[in-house]
Amino acid sequence: MADTVSKNNPVRTRRDEEKEMRRQDILDAAERVIAKQGWDQTDFGKIAARARLSRSLVYVYFPTREDLFHAVCRRGLEDLERRFATVMATHATGLEQCMALGRAYFAFAREEPLYFELISQFHAKDLDPDDESENEQQANEHGRGCIGQVVQALANGIADGSIAKSVGDPRPAAVSIWAFTHGLIQIASRKECMLQEFFQLNTAQMMEHGFALMRGSLAAKR
Repeated sequence: MADTVSKNNPVRTRRDEEKEMRRQDILDAAERVIAKQGWDQTDFGKIAARARLSRSLVYVYFPTREDLFHAVCRRGLEDLERRFATVMATHATGLEQCMALGRAYFAFAREEPLYFELISQFHAKDLDPDDESENEQQANEHGRGCIGQVVQALANGIADGSIAKSVGDPRPAAVSIWAFTHGLIQIASRKECMLQEFFQLNTAQMMEHGFALMRGSLAAKR
């Protein structure tokens, strides 16, 4: 009964909405500070100043730097998962879904470089399920949601005949595709001068070359 009353209490509802708005304001401020100074140089004092809040209040919402880091990663992975869901809904065959997912990941890296960089750091860390904060757990769930859509695209392609059955179990294959695409994006984005000098390729051309290789390795032979 008490829970029902609290849920229908307009004062409590307004207070919860205000807390969530303040939390989002802190995350907005954190992203601006991180984008300007980098994660290693970011501290709560700078974030508090940017958000026009006290430093102690920032700690109320995010008790540690790690919790804040995971909250920003969670935002980025939520965005990426939504993009992947759109791709899955707008392409017919599993092969086309796989290729579109790769291009969506590349677009995400170009349009949201802060998220891409922080997510790269996030994925480089080992998971400890026994010591996860809520934000870390949620970030991991959205990350699994992203890779799960790659698994589904592969399974769809094997079922509809667009992807070779020799690809095998879609789960490890999805991890391989993610690792290939992630590494390709990093090299193509960070080594553009080298690519131009030695191979006369820009970032977009390098990515398309990589995607062509991926298509060739996945496509069923007709």
